[in-house]
Amino acid sequence: MKFKLITLFIILCLGFTSCSENETPEPRTTRTILVYMMANNSLNSFASKNIESMIEGATSKNLNGGNLIVYYAPAGSPPELLRIKEENGVVKKIHLKDYEKQNSADPDVMRSVIGEVVSQYPADSYGLVLWSHGTAWLPSDYQNKLKAFGQDGNNWMEIDDLAKGLPDDLFDFILFDACYMASVECTYELRNKAEYILASPTETMADGWPYEEMMPQLFATDLQLEKVGETFYNHYLNNTYPYATVSLTKTSELDNLKSVTHDILADKTESDIYSLDPKKMQRLEYLYRSPGMLYDFNDYIKQLATAEQYDRFISCLDKAVVYKAHTPKSYYAAIGNALPIKSYCGLTIFVPQESLPKMLEWYKQRVGWYKAVYE
Repeated sequence: MKFKLITLFIILCLGFTSCSENETPEPRTTRTILVYMMANNSLNSFASKNIESMIEGATSKNLNGGNLIVYYAPAGSPPELLRIKEENGVVKKIHLKDYEKQNSADPDVMRSVIGEVVSQYPADSYGLVLWSHGTAWLPSDYQNKLKAFGQDGNNWMEIDDLAKGLPDDLFDFILFDACYMASVECTYELRNKAEYILASPTETMADGWPYEEMMPQLFATDLQLEKVGETFYNHYLNNTYPYATVSLTKTSELDNLKSVTHDILADKTESDIYSLDPKKMQRLEYLYRSPGMLYDFNDYIKQLATAEQYDRFISCLDKAVVYKAHTPKSYYAAIGNALPIKSYCGLTIFVPQESLPKMLEWYKQRVGWYKAVYE
């Protein structure tokens, strides 16, 4: 069934774009990973460093015969498509294609690029790395600062736009090299897009993920994403800036998590929610000093559930979040400080507050999680 869906996706995409300058598809392999880098922003200088890290990680047959493709949209020049490949013991960065100037944060552009790569580099397994800025689902026009996911110049992707840009049932995993994307709202919105989502619920240091160390794990025949998460965690645990949070979500378990959350919230009013004490919840976001918006999901539910409901919730949460880790503190750029993490379940949630009426209105209108658990 998955193969049929991939084939249909390729046919639809080919109606809109050519695959690349080389129209002959590569032989089918075990895995193709696309790194979609929106670097036309303040992270631009880190993008080239991350590409070099990928090149260093592709040595010693670490790609295991797979395809590593990079869609690179830098500042100051149009996007290009690259391939990182080892040939006769030498790793090369091969230029595949130049694009006309385009908005890489447009879901149609993203979908087209994915279609090109899937068509040109067929594989039994596909992975996607989404690289850019991120603020979970929080909308890009809120006080002109929040970004949802992905910045290309003055353009951003809201979380529902990102979902539109990704085909259903294609990817084995999505890895976010971006801040704040391990929220229950984001993972639920993307539940049909990948089997697993690997991301951070707090800020990710600008150096990003350690690609040189991760490549053998990402291309291993027996894909073990927990090890990728451990590599990220250990890299920063022993770093000069020892700040990292990470979680791995199994998306097939999110419907059960949604159902138990809905049962807990079924008899709760907005007044019940507004009366919650934020000091009893671990805040995991400091885009502004105040008010807080994203809190630990478990801490939020703990204040609302009966003992029996909470037991069922924890059972579902443990099945959905299959790996999680955090350093003792997380760093927040807006306040220029690192703060301790005392509670951590691996996912954040937006806590509705009277002081955030515009945000709450947007939440109700555009975020699928709200409709699934509050209505």
